[in-house]
Amino acid sequence: MANLVHVKLADAGHRMPHPFNPSVDFPAEGLTVDREDPAWLQLINDGSLIIDKPIEAPASAGKRKEKY
Repeated sequence: MANLVHVKLADAGHRMPHPFNPSVDFPAEGLTVDREDPAWLQLINDGSLIIDKPIEAPASAGKRKEKY
């Protein structure tokens, strides 16, 4: 299950290439990423990115069976 968080650059004045598309800079407004993905986890752990806010997972309606 994805652990979604919104991350931003630790220093807004720096430029950082997007880890999956190096020809594009990481957006200044940040991105919602999966914290458990190894690429994002490394950038969070080394201090390049900071967690702005956790994203609440939507309630899953498909797990409950209806009785008729």
